[in-house]
Amino acid sequence: MKNRNELFIVLVVIGVVVLAVVAGLNGMMLPALNQAHEKQCINNLSQIGKAFFQYAMSNDDWYPTSSRTSNPKWMNGDSGESLNLLFRPERSSFYYSEPLIPDPKVYLCPSKKGITPAQPNGSLRGHVSYNWCDGLMGGFSTISPVACDGVDNHVKRGHFVRGDGSVGIAVGTRSVKWTQDNAFKNFCYGNNPPSYSF
Repeated sequence: MKNRNELFIVLVVIGVVVLAVVAGLNGMMLPALNQAHEKQCINNLSQIGKAFFQYAMSNDDWYPTSSRTSNPKWMNGDSGESLNLLFRPERSSFYYSEPLIPDPKVYLCPSKKGITPAQPNGSLRGHVSYNWCDGLMGGFSTISPVACDGVDNHVKRGHFVRGDGSVGIAVGTRSVKWTQDNAFKNFCYGNNPPSYSF
């Protein structure tokens, strides 16, 4: 009986040690994983920004837009067909016949869960985790954001790409979303950044 009790105690101690090691490894790996996701997100937005600029150069200085307007509006990944002009340009009457960004994963933030990549022969509608400013002309401003993270892609900060293709970072707090950060808001068209979640 004594041996059984001792064996039980040893197994419990081993179990506790294993759990502690696993918890410690998770604690060490999570920040590294978050950092990798953030770098990938910045890279995605940078590619989108470059494609916007390239598209505008051949399209009368208009960024990919579902409707040309004097009052651009921020749109989320579920609305509009603008980004399809980068992904499936043959569906439009514009200049490009080859995709500027053919990889559907570029339109997804790796930190955003629940959204799947588009099919190569399908539409991006419902398969984008970024916001963009639909109806914006390239000549409007090179410092204004043209695309940005969805507000729930990241907890503490978000990324945005300017008309010149550079990527900026806006920081928020628990009570204020990062979209209200002056680094983003002051350069946003009409000081009206996207304030919704997908």
